Amino acid sequence: MRTLLISILLLAPLRASAQQTPPVADRLQELERRLEKLEGAPAKTSLNAFNPAIGLALDQVGRFADDKANFEFRTAELNLEAPIDPFTKGWAIINAGASEVEVEEMALQTTALPWNLTVRGGRLFADFGRMGHFHDDALPVTDRPASINEYIGGESQADGIETSYLLPFGPYLAATLGMYNKIGGENDREANDPSRNLAKFTYLGRLATSFELGSDHTVQLGAGTAYTPRRTVTEDLAASGNAVAEVTKKNTWRTLSGVDLTYRYEPTSGGIYRGLLWGTEVLVNNERRFDDSTQLPTDRTRAFSGYSFVQAKFGRRWRGSVLFDLTENLDNPRRNAKTLTLTATWYATEFQRLRASYARRTDTVPGSRRNDIVTLQWTAFIGRHVHGFRDR
Repeated sequence: MRTLLISILLLAPLRASAQQTPPVADRLQELERRLEKLEGAPAKTSLNAFNPAIGLALDQVGRFADDKANFEFRTAELNLEAPIDPFTKGWAIINAGASEVEVEEMALQTTALPWNLTVRGGRLFADFGRMGHFHDDALPVTDRPASINEYIGGESQADGIETSYLLPFGPYLAATLGMYNKIGGENDREANDPSRNLAKFTYLGRLATSFELGSDHTVQLGAGTAYTPRRTVTEDLAASGNAVAEVTKKNTWRTLSGVDLTYRYEPTSGGIYRGLLWGTEVLVNNERRFDDSTQLPTDRTRAFSGYSFVQAKFGRRWRGSVLFDLTENLDNPRRNAKTLTLTATWYATEFQRLRASYARRTDTVPGSRRNDIVTLQWTAFIGRHVHGFRDR
């Protein structure tokens, strides 16, 4: 009897609930009415829905060398990026330095071409090497290696067009072809302003691949060559005897070739904040050089340079790195400069970074002395800065 009473008490609410539940057909009709109201209502859009992503990078350093010191405002870099339509995206990076404001990048890139093709055009960072197409605030070290500054001309900034093709099968393999006025933001061999014939453009070819060695190891490898068929020089008329100051010299072709290797160790058990990064890049420059005082041609020279660095991650906050750079003189390869740099980086947050480095530079030029430089760097990001804090 007791069991029967308990069963009635337990089943009574369930039965009442079942009686109150509307039939399935009524529930479907109610859902249809609600959907019709939603479809007929005006779409709610934000006033910022079509605005580009905006970010601002602030970067400043203090340098102490021997008995001299100074504070250097390096950049306030404004970044804007957004899709333009289903077929194209665009971005612009405006850099305000200590003494000038310039458009560092302004490019358009296709997003829906067939056959795994991508086209970029405008002012962009040419796909040459690794460290050349990093902005100053995104470098894994305080300063760009001397080899990159001397051989490329700082950042690989270029006005031109690039086409990339991604192999549709097998391992990852990307090929890039480019045509530019020149490569290198501080490359003074050519200027961006004047028109030129096809022989005075710089042409780029590059292959890049990436593959995994197990779940914890990744290797990236790239090789490329930038070729300039002819170069225009301005001569000293008194020294050369030519009636025309600006002439195109024969045998003035230049090739800058490079190979870069990046190894990344990120243990799956340690997350993204532990691991090891090793990067190496070797450059070979082959060109006919010109005397600085007269611009008369000298011998054709082949010079080598390169760097190698190792960065260790010690958790969410700390990074430590060692970089060695060897740069042969472009005019006299027998002379070279060696730089050893030690760097410690502390991430206060993902938007703010403090870095300290010590560099020792030695030069084989007779009479030169060793330089010891201590640099303190403070970098912060406001908003969405797309290339910030990128580990390479």
